[in-house]
Amino acid sequence: MRIQGTVKPKSLRDMLLRGVFIRILFIESLLLAFSLIYRLVTQDATVQDLFWYSIRISVLVIIIIAFMMVTLQKFLTLKIIQPLEAIASANKGVQKDMTKLRSVERPENLPREIENIINTRSKMLDTILEISRDRLKYSTALQNELQRGKEIQENFLPRNLPEVKNCDTSSYFAAALQLSGDFYDMFELPKNNIGFVVGDVSGKGVGAALFMALVRSLLRIYSGSFSRDEDSCRLADFSRGWVPQDALKAVLLTNQYIAAEHGEGGHFVTLVFGTIDPETGKMFYINAGHAPLLVIDKNGIKKSLNGTGPALGPIAEAKYEIGSIQLEKCDVILGYTDGVTDARSENREFYTQTRLENIFKNGFDGSSDELLETIKDDLFLFTKNAPQSDDITMLAVKWEGAQI
Repeated sequence: MRIQGTVKPKSLRDMLLRGVFIRILFIESLLLAFSLIYRLVTQDATVQDLFWYSIRISVLVIIIIAFMMVTLQKFLTLKIIQPLEAIASANKGVQKDMTKLRSVERPENLPREIENIINTRSKMLDTILEISRDRLKYSTALQNELQRGKEIQENFLPRNLPEVKNCDTSSYFAAALQLSGDFYDMFELPKNNIGFVVGDVSGKGVGAALFMALVRSLLRIYSGSFSRDEDSCRLADFSRGWVPQDALKAVLLTNQYIAAEHGEGGHFVTLVFGTIDPETGKMFYINAGHAPLLVIDKNGIKKSLNGTGPALGPIAEAKYEIGSIQLEKCDVILGYTDGVTDARSENREFYTQTRLENIFKNGFDGSSDELLETIKDDLFLFTKNAPQSDDITMLAVKWEGAQI
């Protein structure tokens, strides 16, 4: 069996000298053989004469070969080997620091080919350095713009969740890139109701971030969260008074807008949009193609609120049913994006919906902050040092019951 290993490459000097030596030895051997045959044929020589003649010729050949090899080695070293080693040494310096182009020391009377190599190298490195500097400037400017975009996007997300009567709220957000397509929101609605949203735009990066900002703004505008004034909230039928379902019409109107104005871009959005009356615990919601909302209590997962309509964007005529649930004291609503369930371990295994739900199979009786910390601990234990593959967003709302 042949064991293949790493073979150390031979130096140029060794290769050239060996090649020259073999060729000279071959030529001299032919000349020696010819000389001996010629002497044997043309002269009356004994075997002893031929032997000493061959010894003298061999010694002469060795002296000639040694002289030629020493001379050739000196020539190769000065004119070829040293310049090439100088080029290699300079290139190693460039590898460590591209901004420091090391010049090559040139002996006098270099062969034309070596001179061309050195000149071409200098021109090439000057061009590469100029391009690298331009790219560095562009990259720095791009990073500054992305950082600015990240700061603007973070301002779209609530820095602090609003304080809601009878409710304990908490959120967690971690972008996979500088800009994210995930978002969450919580805002006041008429009649002291509270609205909350957890959404996920398809894709990542700048495009998803811009689309996220658009959808988030449309939901706020269409739900009437900016004003409780009758003239500013056209969705509500004030002849019968505002009802929470009016705010949820924002999902329908947002879908119609992005399908008509941005449908060709191919972006879509999954989200859950809910309203809670803090006094009664009554909740209405729409799940537009998103992961199910989980209702958790001390006994486990009480209910999964699955989809009531498709994702926003692809279908302009999409219909969305409004679901409802009566929260009981200490029920916790958990909204999240697929960055949780689709998180991957170092072995590229998915975290999965099942593992998330198994965290609460024995129930949960803590604050909303503790609930998210429990999920994060288990999630990061699973992923360990694996890179984050998608944006992670979670929002928890615990209804603590009406105050008596």
